[in-house]
Amino acid sequence: MLPDKIALAQAVCTRLCHDLGGAVGALSNALDLMDGAGGDAMDVARDASAIMDRRIRFYRAAVGAGCGDCRVDELAQAAEGLTLGRRAIIDFNDLDSTIVLPAHLAQAVLLALWTAIDGLPRGGAVRVGGDLEGGLSIWPDGPSAAWPPILSAGMAGEPMAFTPRNVSVPLLVSVAASSGIRLEMLHGRTGIAAPLLMTTFTRN
Repeated sequence: MLPDKIALAQAVCTRLCHDLGGAVGALSNALDLMDGAGGDAMDVARDASAIMDRRIRFYRAAVGAGCGDCRVDELAQAAEGLTLGRRAIIDFNDLDSTIVLPAHLAQAVLLALWTAIDGLPRGGAVRVGGDLEGGLSIWPDGPSAAWPPILSAGMAGEPMAFTPRNVSVPLLVSVAASSGIRLEMLHGRTGIAAPLLMTTFTRN
């Protein structure tokens, strides 16, 4: 079971995503009805609508109700909201494409991807590799790429001084701990952020 505060945060996020999602969907439908209207302003409006829709879908999956068991392509689709409008991509090429991630692991991976994206201040790529048996590895790869310092504190069981900018970290640590997912920072190469290894040692 998740801690009460985390469960409450997830419930609030689910409600917000539900309410905002309806408005974004209406906006998207209205823009579709105006198809053919030209101009840069309309293009910007369509792009903004798509970004809002994908971001809400991501937050619903990562912080809200979750996404259930996920294939790799479904995980990639859920994570689209992290990269649209940003100078970053998520590279799943080294991840076993045949695996199905159980719901609790999929949600933790989405939170780790969010944390890694925030570790790319100048853009770059988040690399994802591994398999269910040996564990999944995730790391930010780009200029000045680095994990948030509070991640090490959280993994060590120390208090985390979180802010809105790094709120994904305590969520990741809490979800992992309550779901039987071990977080381990591996040794990285010089100048490259170390991979975060995620392994499941118990199953819900």
